[in-house]
Amino acid sequence: MKHILIVLLLIAFSFISNAQESFTAMTPEELTNMQLPPLDVLFENANNSAAVDFYRVRMEEEASLLKTEKRSWLKYFRAQSTFQYGLMGINSSFSDNDTPLFYQYSGARQAWYNVGVSVAIPFDDFFDRKNRIKRQQLKTKATEVEIEKWHDEQKLRIIEMYTKAQKELAVLKIKAESVTMANAQYQAAEQDFLNGKIEIDELNQRKSIESDALETYENTKAELNKALLQLEILSKTKIIK
Repeated sequence: MKHILIVLLLIAFSFISNAQESFTAMTPEELTNMQLPPLDVLFENANNSAAVDFYRVRMEEEASLLKTEKRSWLKYFRAQSTFQYGLMGINSSFSDNDTPLFYQYSGARQAWYNVGVSVAIPFDDFFDRKNRIKRQQLKTKATEVEIEKWHDEQKLRIIEMYTKAQKELAVLKIKAESVTMANAQYQAAEQDFLNGKIEIDELNQRKSIESDALETYENTKAELNKALLQLEILSKTKIIK
């Protein structure tokens, strides 16, 4: 079990690492033009998660136990049979005053059959059978309710990450424009400084504005990456191409 968990963790880390590399390799233009899949597609793909497989196995197990419980009345009956086959032989001797002693043997092959049925009904078990079936039906129903609850909760988690990703995408477009503008302003200021039109303090101010804009852009980009990765894991859908 421990080895299986390690393998699953390695697969998850590999998945996140590959998605991280793909996201990092995307240009600002590709990021700002990214389109998220429709929500109904994400909901549908979420059914491929391991949690759904787990609940499906539980449902099959509960259904099997219910069938077993409904057939439990058969244990009250016992069928038995015996069969014997063999050779029966008899040795005898005879003698009197006129007849010398002699021995005689007689034998025959015989077969014996015995077939029967016995009934043993523990009354506590018999009268509680209906309750046991009902309890098993309730367990099956509880599993159905549990998987429906998981689906609802998973949808809420997907919606939360979906709206966050949409928000970060919108903000990223604004931040990308701010970076472009700040770069242009700094380049113009740098040219003005070289031409003696502005002082070093104003040039440093423009550089600081450019750095702040770039930092804000990278922070928004990191939040977007985080939201997309979580959305991919929750929905089992490849989003970062």
